[in-house]
Amino acid sequence: MERVKELETSLLERLAAERWREGLRCPRCGGQRCVLHMRLGAGGRRKLKCSNCGRSFNDLTGTPFARSHLPLSSWFVAAGLMALRTPTCADIARRLDIKVSTAWRVRRVLTRALADPLLRRVLASQEALPCA
Repeated sequence: MERVKELETSLLERLAAERWREGLRCPRCGGQRCVLHMRLGAGGRRKLKCSNCGRSFNDLTGTPFARSHLPLSSWFVAAGLMALRTPTCADIARRLDIKVSTAWRVRRVLTRALADPLLRRVLASQEALPCA
């Protein structure tokens, strides 16, 4: 369980570092004055607040992983499967232990995400993909 938390934290940090490479910016107004609003859980996702427009957001806001209850590690395993071949929804569902309908959404979202150069760099890094 501790290894999963470490992996989640590592993946979130990698995504945040890649996404905010040129500095933290509000997804709504583009303002640079953002402050830490709250940190959820021990290795949880931080919540930020824009001082310009007042919008709260996190490191996943505006990415395909936003508003998903699926752990980031599952997204990265699915991305690894998709990098090797084109898996069926049933393959993804079996590997991640999720419903086929959820696997369909994961596959659809990742297909679009792999077209984005920023997310492609994060998803394609071999060290991000757990060997399970």
